[in-house]
Amino acid sequence: MDDQAINRRQILGGMAAAGAAGLLGTAAPRAVAAADAPEVGSAQAPTITEVKDRVAYITGGSSGIGLGLARVFHEAGMKVVIGYLNDMHIGDALKHFPAGDARVHSIKHDVMQRDSWDRVADEIEKKFGPLHILVNNAGVGLQAPATTGTYKDWEWGMAVNFWGPVYGIHTYVPRMLAARQGAQIVTTTSTSGILPGSGAGIYTVSKIAAVGLMEELRLELRNTNIGTSCFVPGLTASNIGQSESYRPEALKNAGPPALAPGAQPRPAPRPGQRPRPPLMPGAAVTPAAARPMDPMVAARFVLDGILHNDLYIVAEPEYRLGVEARCNALLESMRPFKPLPEQMTNNPRLYRTEIYRQEVAHRKATQARDIAGT
Repeated sequence: MDDQAINRRQILGGMAAAGAAGLLGTAAPRAVAAADAPEVGSAQAPTITEVKDRVAYITGGSSGIGLGLARVFHEAGMKVVIGYLNDMHIGDALKHFPAGDARVHSIKHDVMQRDSWDRVADEIEKKFGPLHILVNNAGVGLQAPATTGTYKDWEWGMAVNFWGPVYGIHTYVPRMLAARQGAQIVTTTSTSGILPGSGAGIYTVSKIAAVGLMEELRLELRNTNIGTSCFVPGLTASNIGQSESYRPEALKNAGPPALAPGAQPRPAPRPGQRPRPPLMPGAAVTPAAARPMDPMVAARFVLDGILHNDLYIVAEPEYRLGVEARCNALLESMRPFKPLPEQMTNNPRLYRTEIYRQEVAHRKATQARDIAGT
């Protein structure tokens, strides 16, 4: 890989060959336009248009989507820091990288521990310098319903899936602003964060909160050097089904898992049953339409989204039907019973923020994407 600046087109061209380290292509990044809504201005331009030698920290990076992100980022020339909790997982994860690779570093990090974040940030800066990309990826897939879940269920689910990203943002926004370099914050949410209905109520609430967090972050940081993205994956090959084995002792329930009223318990997993592991280096990339999605394909969606500074990175378009139904339910509920005064219908301030119209225009202008596996 040469020292020439690697632009967005080069990165995406290079990802067409799974497992390849070379990055190809020459076209310049496409400008973000808002031609269909010029009065609201353009969406925030990409803050990162080249990734070679950039520093990325991925929480929950030792398996599943996190490991896919680490591998794809490493292939693209980044310096990668892998946050992990399970010693066995990090041992397996590091086998995907050359032994002793100077661009790979791992840190044991429980994202629930607020006081740990500054220590981790200091260690990363000492090792690689300022951080360019933070991926709040660590998450737990607890199945407790909102109706019968215990306080311990709520404390654990919200602590990892929501407060973890809050701690990361609180730690890194000041550091990124001070560094004055292009930066990006990505939070892994879930289809449940935009479309409830899985039955895992506490998980759903935590992910909806995380989506709202990233939307607010886009609003507040849109005029800075920090881009923001909300990654919305669906069913992906990962270890999230083993989340209960990582629950802290202090937050474990005394009895069996709670069920929603009228719900039937799920069948126990077969002995030794494990999720499909990530692809080995050099293996063919499965198509994005395959479910569960391959973590490497999911990761390529994320890298593409970073290079475009997409507010939403959605890997499963088939749920558009459900999202439209949810949004339409809201819209139909806002029909006035009587005509509203004109000043309450034609006031531009009723949009509250321009980021959504800007994002619509941005996505229409950058619809053509070249992502390996799609």
